Amino acid sequence: MAKILFPQSTSPGVDSQEGGGRLVNAYSEPLGQGAGNAFVIRRAPGLRTFAGSGESGCRGMTVVDPYLFVAYSNKLVRFDSTGVGATVGTLNGDDWVCFARNNKTPTPDRVVVTEDAVYTFTETAIAELVDGDLPQPNSVCFIDGFFFFTIADGRCFASGINDVTVNGNDYIRAEAKPDGLLRGIAFDRELYLCGPSNIEVWANTGNATGFPFSRTTVIWRGLAGRKAIAGFEDGFAAALLWVSDDNGVHQLAGYGTQKVSPPELDRLIEATTNKDLLEASVYVVGGHPCWRITGPGFTWVYDLSTKTWHERKSYLTSSWRIGANSVQAFGKWLTGDRLSGSVLEITESTYREVGEPLIWEAESYAMGDFPARFRVPRAEFNFVRGTGIANGEDPIERQPQVAISWTDDGGDNYTTPLLRELGAQQIQKYPVAINGCGVTNTIGRRWRLTVADPVYVGLLGGDMGVMR
Repeated sequence: MAKILFPQSTSPGVDSQEGGGRLVNAYSEPLGQGAGNAFVIRRAPGLRTFAGSGESGCRGMTVVDPYLFVAYSNKLVRFDSTGVGATVGTLNGDDWVCFARNNKTPTPDRVVVTEDAVYTFTETAIAELVDGDLPQPNSVCFIDGFFFFTIADGRCFASGINDVTVNGNDYIRAEAKPDGLLRGIAFDRELYLCGPSNIEVWANTGNATGFPFSRTTVIWRGLAGRKAIAGFEDGFAAALLWVSDDNGVHQLAGYGTQKVSPPELDRLIEATTNKDLLEASVYVVGGHPCWRITGPGFTWVYDLSTKTWHERKSYLTSSWRIGANSVQAFGKWLTGDRLSGSVLEITESTYREVGEPLIWEAESYAMGDFPARFRVPRAEFNFVRGTGIANGEDPIERQPQVAISWTDDGGDNYTTPLLRELGAQQIQKYPVAINGCGVTNTIGRRWRLTVADPVYVGLLGGDMGVMR
């Protein structure tokens, strides 16, 4: 028998013949000593509805205890911990928004920057902030008592401490390069002013007059699009990552960067002409801090605990349905939904996506010995068996199955899938195997395993018989 090898990190290749295996809605997790395999390939977290809204076009969200605030097309809505929503007021526009709040007591100031205005809001009302000293910003963040508003022309304005008013003289200009500013981020007690070709880092030096921070250093990697950065969110302490001006995903390392994206992802990003369509967010599920990037027709997720990538695709689409940013609220990781106005929870406790199938898929390495050809009389796959749910939906939960297919032409054509049972609850005696698997081509044999049934999935590897 020859080992059938599956990847720990997705690697589809530019052409399928180059691919090093693929993980779609599936991720790898290392196992301890004595386990049957070095790692297991599990189903990625599912999605369930936390709250419906009746609105459309989620533009962003934030948490100001005890509420979650969500911006929709022309509206701001608040939700409590049970998912009950109420309209706060009109929020003109339908483009992405940026939220921030300060430490003012007993009631903090809350601001939101839209494409054409700045608003302040409470739990029950919203009003445009009219300040002649503040040009139209493209983002806002908060740190050490100050709101910081970034302007496209490269300026950054600071508010008064725990106030929303701005003095027209309390600004700096990011001048490391004349490239303007896309976004301001508060991370690790410093202010990151992100331009297209560099990021300036500013620290609180307690300046008595004018701008309260001073520049510390410059990171010579810019931000590709204003939504393509995440990792600064409350509850996510793993790292700051962003899509940079070289079309790669970079992780902050000290005041330098470490590129973490593979060439396949870089090419997808490069092909995205409008970088403002790139969207990043984070979440933590099952001890895995994850950073995701979505662009036209793709979603990839980087697992910072394993330093591996996997792909996400929602049912009948080419990318993951989550949209806007994500937040930790009410003990959950919540996000928007591109296909509805709902607020969704990212969770391992469901094997579906808002009631639709969450299709787990793993493709193996190409198994062969170029230019030799082999006959394959039998193949077995080491799944965690007996994962059916006795009181579940029949048959997809009670008698779950895996679809097995293979290709001998590098992935251009796969055989008609053969269905094999994963086992009813605690029924583990039947192997997941197929016989009479044909003859390989000189390109080698690649296997594809697919599970649509909503049960736990754990793949520990496989073996195939090989005869010359």
